Amino acid sequence: MKFCPNCGHQLEANVKFCPACGAQLTTDKQSVEASAAQAEETSETTANTDSRQQEDHFKAHQNDQENQETQPQLGFVSSIQYIMQHCFEFNGDIPESRKSVFWWGFLGVALLNLVFVAIPYLGTILCWATGLLLVAATMRRLAYLKQNVGLGWLMMVPVAGLYPLFLMLTDRKDD
Repeated sequence: MKFCPNCGHQLEANVKFCPACGAQLTTDKQSVEASAAQAEETSETTANTDSRQQEDHFKAHQNDQENQETQPQLGFVSSIQYIMQHCFEFNGDIPESRKSVFWWGFLGVALLNLVFVAIPYLGTILCWATGLLLVAATMRRLAYLKQNVGLGWLMMVPVAGLYPLFLMLTDRKDD
């Protein structure tokens, strides 16, 4: 059985026009040539699509690397929000290229500690607990500087916490 390529109406054999829609029907020779041309176009389109997809994938990967190294700058409030959202991610998997995030967080914790110092007994515990907020931020920053991420835990020890701060102040990336 043959069907009209335009409307799908069932056709009789050797009909040159569709009785339903009036579309001109091609002969077998023309249909073979048309299908060969269509197959050629399809293969070219597929090849172009594949190459475009590869280019897009490469560009996306390149953009991810650039975004990882050039993250947008954040202000005080947005840095504090960022630190709070990621305060329990202690693995240091995401390197933090923004110095400002850590230092704004450090300022926020210092200001909070000034308030907590005024509270007898409980203030000491709260000051120590706020230091935990900076551990994950320190680890992300140390990962970017290609230092030992575990040094971030030193932020919980009063005097030893100066060492990671010193590393971040020197801000040298060991390649």
